[in-house]
Amino acid sequence: MSGVGGALPGPRGAELVATLAALAGGDMLETFGRLTERYGPVYGVRLPFGLGAAVMVAHPDAVERVLRSNRENYVKGSAYDGARLLLGDGLVTAEGERWRRQRELANPAFRPARLRLYLDAMAACTRELLDGWAGRDAGVLDLGAEMSRLTLAIAGRTLFGLAAEDLSERAMAAFGTALAGIGRRGPSHLQVPLWLPLPGNLRLRRAIRELDTIVYEIIGRFRAGRAQDPEATLLGAYIESRDPVSGEGMDDRQLRDEVMTLYLAGHETTASLLAWTLYLLARHPRVAERVMAELDGARLDDPPTLEQLKGLTYLSQVTDEVLRLYPPAWTVARNAVGEDRLLGWRVPPGAIVMVSPYFSHRLEAFWPDPQRFDPERFAPEATRARHPFAYLPFSLGPRICIGMQFALYEARLVLSMILTRYRVGTVDEAPVGCRAAGTLRPSRPIRLRLDPRGN
Repeated sequence: MSGVGGALPGPRGAELVATLAALAGGDMLETFGRLTERYGPVYGVRLPFGLGAAVMVAHPDAVERVLRSNRENYVKGSAYDGARLLLGDGLVTAEGERWRRQRELANPAFRPARLRLYLDAMAACTRELLDGWAGRDAGVLDLGAEMSRLTLAIAGRTLFGLAAEDLSERAMAAFGTALAGIGRRGPSHLQVPLWLPLPGNLRLRRAIRELDTIVYEIIGRFRAGRAQDPEATLLGAYIESRDPVSGEGMDDRQLRDEVMTLYLAGHETTASLLAWTLYLLARHPRVAERVMAELDGARLDDPPTLEQLKGLTYLSQVTDEVLRLYPPAWTVARNAVGEDRLLGWRVPPGAIVMVSPYFSHRLEAFWPDPQRFDPERFAPEATRARHPFAYLPFSLGPRICIGMQFALYEARLVLSMILTRYRVGTVDEAPVGCRAAGTLRPSRPIRLRLDPRGN
């Protein structure tokens, strides 16, 4: 289905009223799923109060236009105003020349030579988790909570060189409060000014001040040469990096914004990938057995090397398929600067354009039987044959997530260490659904049984 410059398809009249009510009630995945099925992979929803239109984009050709070939027309505008309160002008929220400079300064921190240094910290945190499980007989665990704790510990160790207890409950609590407060503020056009002394505003401002105090103190410690092993941390790499033309590095404010961005993205994305992978392996024992056979045959070092993790091809296919079904960022928002055409349909200036990995990954034309878990979709020949913009769990184009390889290698390392020691099994047969709550999250705790493998 495509247009020839006409108005976008989408709900009108009573259906639009019902759609807006469902979205206001938090029913995003089901509502947008029904609309995608009815109107196709590009459609619009008129927003109330004169806020314009939201345009849902799932077709790979339209994804390519928004994220690559006409990307200058699609900016991270008002949709990111809430995130900017916490993240400032980090890589996720920055635009234009500022973004290009920051990306260039940040790139060295994610090169393979640096990734090799981070693996030891990732492995140490995972070993501590596994030792804790062994000490209390792992049994049935809430894997979502366990993986979140682990990836927070890894973020603290790889970012700052700090153990989880040194990063402190205080920092994690403040971060949680800030995220919850930003999530409750809603669209930027409807937000209450932060300077008003309302209880929610006061809590949010206190949390951000607390985080600023903690992060600036850590930056000061690094600048003063009082950090342990700074070359093995992301913050150390950021401080060391220099603009090739001016020779300047990041100032403290830029470092603060990038650290906040990495701390948020660096733990939630990977925690989600790990929990969903273990869940799907528990429900598909044949796939799990094949993964464990690959791990056993690889004879991994402790910790595994980057080259060994790269060689885990079937585990990589598994995690790619998990990210297809459960992309942590279910939608990526942009603001249309000027008028455009997507599949022939007119996109008006100012529209909020929602590029959705979740719905793109479920288009039958590109993913036959899309609800089925099948790692063979990512065998090399299948990947080569697919539209290059059909799969985008880390976005695509120039603004593809800078930490993608970091997250993927972290996931492979953690999974290899868990599955070398344990088999995962289901506790009940009822499937766990997912919901859109900022990121894609399980509808209830992912509880699994872990049985020692005895090898």
